[in-house]
Amino acid sequence: MINLLKIFLGLFLRLVPLLLFLWLTAPTLQAQSRNTSVNVRTNKNGKTSISVKKGRSNHFSLEYEGDISISDDDTDIIAISKGGYFEVRKSAFGNRRRIYMEPGAGGTLIKKYYVGSASVNFETDGRKWLAEILPEVLRATSIGAEQRVNRMYKRGGTYAVLKEVEQIDSDYVKATYVKLLLKKNPSTKNLSTILTVVANDIDSDYHKADILKRNTKAFLGAAVSTTAYIEAAGAIESDYHKTDVLKQSVKDGAVTQSQLKSLFQITRDIDSDYHKADVLLTVMKNRSLDEQNVNLLVSTARDIDSDYHKTAVLKAALATEGLSSKGYSAFVSSMSSIDSDHHSADILTDLLKNKLNSNDLREIVQLADDNISSDYHKGQVLMHVAHHQDLQSDNLTVLLDALRGMSSDSHRASVFKQLAKQDFSEDQLSNILRATTSFSSDSHQSATLMAFAPSVKKKGGATIEAYRKACNTISSESHYGRALRAIQ
Repeated sequence: MINLLKIFLGLFLRLVPLLLFLWLTAPTLQAQSRNTSVNVRTNKNGKTSISVKKGRSNHFSLEYEGDISISDDDTDIIAISKGGYFEVRKSAFGNRRRIYMEPGAGGTLIKKYYVGSASVNFETDGRKWLAEILPEVLRATSIGAEQRVNRMYKRGGTYAVLKEVEQIDSDYVKATYVKLLLKKNPSTKNLSTILTVVANDIDSDYHKADILKRNTKAFLGAAVSTTAYIEAAGAIESDYHKTDVLKQSVKDGAVTQSQLKSLFQITRDIDSDYHKADVLLTVMKNRSLDEQNVNLLVSTARDIDSDYHKTAVLKAALATEGLSSKGYSAFVSSMSSIDSDHHSADILTDLLKNKLNSNDLREIVQLADDNISSDYHKGQVLMHVAHHQDLQSDNLTVLLDALRGMSSDSHRASVFKQLAKQDFSEDQLSNILRATTSFSSDSHQSATLMAFAPSVKKKGGATIEAYRKACNTISSESHYGRALRAIQ
């Protein structure tokens, strides 16, 4: 037993250094590739201060003012505009180094190098350190960016610039180089390559979206670059920035019908109901609602969980001029996915402000009957039917059927009383009076019949008989007497 313990302990002691090495080195290498932060401050006088942290121990800072010109090999600063200066500092493992430069006489530069607090000859030691740190400075800041992009592009075109972008850690600087490259009017093929880099190499949603929004028309000019653009937009995680890009692409109007389908697919990936609705509302403001667009809008709107935002989209769609009958039907039928009685009634009452034919009215009344459980909200919809719709045809039958299905006598009575304000034929009035027998409450039935009494007396004939028959279904003698006396 003791021997086994000794063997196990020996193996463990041999493994500890290896495990410790792996534990220490793997996270450090990962941190150096990921954790690069750049803090930039520019005051009103034009002085820029930059602090760069790469990993745990690689820190440097710089200050500069004016225009800085870089040598073609990126190892030296060859010019600083009048009144400007450049200073870089770096501390590593207790070793502090600093270079300071400013314009001198006759276009020369005064260059000073310090190690700790001691001044050291620049030409012998400082130039070597500047050659080491300057590429690191250039890849962490936008100093000399335009000059470098021009030089790289002249030497190797789009590929050369993008190769340098891969070496840059800061998303801000990456975006700066990409935007400068886009000013070169790259070919469609190169635009697609640039967009792939934007999608895969720039982590910041802000900078990714900024590039896509600034160059929408160029990116959407051809099918191949449009596909890359859509993929780059889909790579944006932030709902806010993704929405911003999609809205801009729709507003620019260069998106074809097939491309719009892809944009709708990206919209469906947006988690926020507010932003999803915002994209759809923008589409409706800027695109015609043909049959394909309608189907895309309806299917995307169904993914909106919030009844409030879904209602906003459907109301806007149904109010759109030139909406085809198929589109109209598609949007109306999509209302079945709205749970809220309030929002369902809101859409339907909006629709009922327009004159509808019997088929459309029947569909809307059926929707109210199927979707709205609250008699209050259902009553509001039917009140709009009674107030706004032409009930001189089959529409009256549709309404009366819906009224018979209501549970609340109070809300049913309100709709009947609204009907009593209209002028109907003898046959229609008789049908209405027969429908009042669906009341459970003698009080509401009596009050409802009394509301029709003036029209009944005016029409006379068959309507008097229909009125009396309706009165005969009232159980309460007092309410029966009141209703009957109203036509005497």
